[in-house]
Amino acid sequence: MKLIHFAGVTCVSLLLLLLPIQVRGQDPPDTPADTLLRLGDLLAEVRTNNPLLNASHLEAKALATRSAQISALPDPSVTIAYRPVPILTAHGTIRSQWSIEQEFPYPGKLGLRGSIADLTADIESFAAATLEVDLLLQVKHAYFELYRIQQQESRILAFADRLRNFEEAAATRYEVGAGVQQAILKTQLEKNSLSRLQLELSIERRTATETLARLLNRPISTDSRVSVAVEGLSYVEIDAIDLLELALDQQPEVSALGTAAKRAEEEIELARKQFKPNFRFGITYFDVGRADVPSTASGRDALGISATISIPLQRNRLRAQLEEARVRRSQVHARQEAVTTSIVTQVADLMHQLRGEARQLELFKEALIPQAETALQATLNSYTTGRTDFLDLLDSERTLFSLGMSYDNTLARYLRATAGLERALGVDALADLITH
Repeated sequence: MKLIHFAGVTCVSLLLLLLPIQVRGQDPPDTPADTLLRLGDLLAEVRTNNPLLNASHLEAKALATRSAQISALPDPSVTIAYRPVPILTAHGTIRSQWSIEQEFPYPGKLGLRGSIADLTADIESFAAATLEVDLLLQVKHAYFELYRIQQQESRILAFADRLRNFEEAAATRYEVGAGVQQAILKTQLEKNSLSRLQLELSIERRTATETLARLLNRPISTDSRVSVAVEGLSYVEIDAIDLLELALDQQPEVSALGTAAKRAEEEIELARKQFKPNFRFGITYFDVGRADVPSTASGRDALGISATISIPLQRNRLRAQLEEARVRRSQVHARQEAVTTSIVTQVADLMHQLRGEARQLELFKEALIPQAETALQATLNSYTTGRTDFLDLLDSERTLFSLGMSYDNTLARYLRATAGLERALGVDALADLITH
């Protein structure tokens, strides 16, 4: 088996796990269409309606307009001077003067500022993408939680129906002297335990429904019995080739830090250019009138041209600015290393979780639940022939019920781990990684 060595961590390049559960194309039996929530529809709705995500996209859109603002030349300045008492010169009296000046930063400064602004907008876009995948992960978790609750509520209702039959049978046998009161008490205790479980699940259902309502930014009645529909699991081998490279290529956080590194380099270059002077050029028009003296005072207007150079003498300030830019570049590199390590460990941990949960699911389906069903049938046969008592039958029913509840919990953990791995790899579904 091929191994990948990346950032000091070794990970298996081939991953054997279960396909993620997909949303069914048809409504499940006996489920009203208006109460069925499909995962694909919810994910699309979050991308469109979530206000936090929309605000993040608008922030990126606003930042995208900043480049044109800061990369343009400064506005020129116009000066008009009127002389109430004209100044007498050799050419006449200066009555007024008109001047216009334009500042020109050192070549390259404006371009760097515009590029830095564009990179900042790109970083915000990646931040919006990060928020989006995080919101999608929350939707998946809430959806899979609803699925677990739905399955367990069905198990509880089915078990409660059987308990009512058991209680009636136990009461009948007790009345005729063929049973014991303990069987009735045990059945009632089991019914009360189921009522407690139903109450817990109703609270969890409300929490999951409210989470979806918040993420979708629309009301979902917590009193209605909304349903979710998922397909079964199938075993496949996913040849991801290099899951880590995929994660590092798809993760918006990684892309944001890569863009931040480019911005840091350009900020350093801009800080270096701050040591260069800026220029200001101006043209002045002198309104000159005729005068009696001297004889040369012909009143001919004059024109002047000026040039100004700003000398960056505050070198300590500029050195501190350059050092800050260098430190920020080092900070970005440190964050890149931290994110890379986090992704490597997260992917490895999620792969381990998926393998463990997949093995448990297989154990439940292939061994534990079939064995419990066989044991229950055998106990039922013995009970009908009088070879065992009611408590043994109740215990077998309880064992099968508990295994079913444990299977639902394991499946929910598997689905959450699947969603987490999809988030870490930057894909919508693990099925997308399968090469046909």
